[in-house]
Amino acid sequence: MLKRLLEAVNPAGAWGYRVGSSGGAEPTALAALALAGEGQAPECVAAALQWLAALQREDGAVPISAKADSPHWPTSLATLAWLRCAEGDDKTHAVHAQRALGWLLEARGRAVSPDGTIHDHDTTLVGWPWVAGTHSWIEPTAYALLALRAAGKTNHPRVREGVELILDRALPDGGWNYGNRRVFENILRPFPATTGVALAALGGEPREARIDAAIAYLTRELQRVRAPLSLAWGLIGLRAWSTQPPEASAWLETCARRLIEQPANPQYDALLLLAGATTCLLIEGWEARTDG
Repeated sequence: MLKRLLEAVNPAGAWGYRVGSSGGAEPTALAALALAGEGQAPECVAAALQWLAALQREDGAVPISAKADSPHWPTSLATLAWLRCAEGDDKTHAVHAQRALGWLLEARGRAVSPDGTIHDHDTTLVGWPWVAGTHSWIEPTAYALLALRAAGKTNHPRVREGVELILDRALPDGGWNYGNRRVFENILRPFPATTGVALAALGGEPREARIDAAIAYLTRELQRVRAPLSLAWGLIGLRAWSTQPPEASAWLETCARRLIEQPANPQYDALLLLAGATTCLLIEGWEARTDG
């Protein structure tokens, strides 16, 4: 997977969602984190960080690609790459990280009036949206929490509200959907990837019933899941709570063997590497903590 990821980098030093496509902020940030976590190809990591820096807007936001000025949810992943991948005392990208953090603290999902006939989550809690001016959702909120906590802002009011939002959206039987718990009379079902992202963002928070239920859901569900996005994020989420199953390495190998027969997808390859790395830079610093 490392070899394939290195072969997929484009001449600009970035990765797209498939080989030969233009660079995307998400796969480039994930690839940099995966390579840096493995201690591989520092020159490729440095080029990726520089490509992300060139993509950054004046207000600190990072769009999804050089071809699209919005949306800006990848800002969180770019921030993680700048914070986690710098070599030694290299402060080259500190200014980019600080500008991005400033943007993240200002970006807000839109609160809406509660309507118990449609949904049952607290619609007044503010996290982060996929697209500016829309409601907050689990994954962009979780990405923002990962970046802000990596910057030492665990106790910032925005982070505390983001944690509250994610916990409020937990499904009754464990895990998370994309953001709703109920739509009209229908309780929604959880997804492994979304649940893994949420658990990763909550790593190091006090362990409570909603966390336990999500861990139980993933522990059951991942026994049958070999889709790369779901398996990788699911295992990263469990790892943040030191509950990764002993079969995790075998599951990742099976998934990688299947994936290697298909056209390269740098996002998937990077996430599998992060899920199996000795040090997972997405959650470094709290992956061994299971209580407050």
